[in-house]
Amino acid sequence: MKNLLGYNIKSQDGRLDGEEFVLRRIDGALSSKQKNLEEEGAALEKSSAFPLWLSLLKYFFLLAGCILLGGGLDALSDDEALLADMEANGLWWIIGAGAAAILVGLVLALLEWRKGKIVKGSSAFLDFSERTKKLNAQSREALRVPENAAPIDVFTYPYKPRANGKASIFEPQYFLLEVAAFREGDLFCLSDVERVLGIPLDKIRRVLRVKKSAAFIGWNKETPPNKPPYKVRINQYGVHYAKPIYAVEIEGSEEFYLLFPPYEWEKIAPLLGDRAPNIEEVKRLS
Repeated sequence: MKNLLGYNIKSQDGRLDGEEFVLRRIDGALSSKQKNLEEEGAALEKSSAFPLWLSLLKYFFLLAGCILLGGGLDALSDDEALLADMEANGLWWIIGAGAAAILVGLVLALLEWRKGKIVKGSSAFLDFSERTKKLNAQSREALRVPENAAPIDVFTYPYKPRANGKASIFEPQYFLLEVAAFREGDLFCLSDVERVLGIPLDKIRRVLRVKKSAAFIGWNKETPPNKPPYKVRINQYGVHYAKPIYAVEIEGSEEFYLLFPPYEWEKIAPLLGDRAPNIEEVKRLS
């Protein structure tokens, strides 16, 4: 099966794997403005973060510090005789080096956070945010998205094609995207800022509740992901994990599925009509 919102990053046409369900698109002028704004946003995001080598250095210090400090403390707890002669065994140096490495990692993390906060509080970023809101409103109007459409998070799948199949561009498999969900007649519709997809309700085969967690990047809610009602786990590298996840199976020229985190189910269920109660539990997606 294919992710309905999967797309080949090497392709220049911006087509989704589920392109056959696209009902309408914004015109060329609006599309060009959206692409320019996307490039501007990427540049601002890049300026708010450390370069890759410095981010890797931060993680290296944190990881090395935990290993050294944990190893040194573990050695002390294993042998009481070492406690009396720590200097001779070099444990003070190991524990001290571990603590120092963690401190350096934390300082780098603090500097990175401060840099991001400065950029996102700048007049350039605030102006960009305002222009983004206005342009997105124009796109929604052009796409005839209802004002009461529910904002929901879904999992997209950006990939680079390889000879043996699709390969995700991210180490986590998915990227979180906010779309507007609504009903249009007998169609279950999803809209980003460039297109509206319409899925006939009679093409929805079933809904799966997948026990296996999904790793993803991105967060769109104001409340932190690890707080109720979301309770999404985050690791030290900023990768998010949701469990369980839901998959809506869709019949088209191929078999597709729409994936979304568990906290969006209550918004999506009413839009699926009599398909909503038909939920099957599986360990993982096939």
